[in-house]
Amino acid sequence: MWLEIGMLGLLLVVLVQSALLVLLWLQARRLHVALSALGHSAVHACTDVPNSMLVIALGQLERRIAMLELPAAATPRPSYELAQQLAREGADVAQLVERCGLSGDEAKLILQMHSATR
Repeated sequence: MWLEIGMLGLLLVVLVQSALLVLLWLQARRLHVALSALGHSAVHACTDVPNSMLVIALGQLERRIAMLELPAAATPRPSYELAQQLAREGADVAQLVERCGLSGDEAKLILQMHSATR
């Protein structure tokens, strides 16, 4: 009789251990699925956030460049009309360069084309 009770006890321990193993296996599967989903979303989050940040930074840089280019485009251009008038009035190369913002070669050309003493 003691032998039968001992065998029944061992059988009960084996059944409890088997049930625990099945429960642990199911929990491990759920954790594995959750971990895979978390890893998948982390990969997408890592690539999306920096891209959007780069797009925003690029837009800001483009606006700043546009703002810096405006003054460069607004710089006074050489006044060819004034240079022509001064050339007709007898101005020399140095005067055209100083007053009209021309290069030396431009001033010489204006003088050749519009000088009163052609």
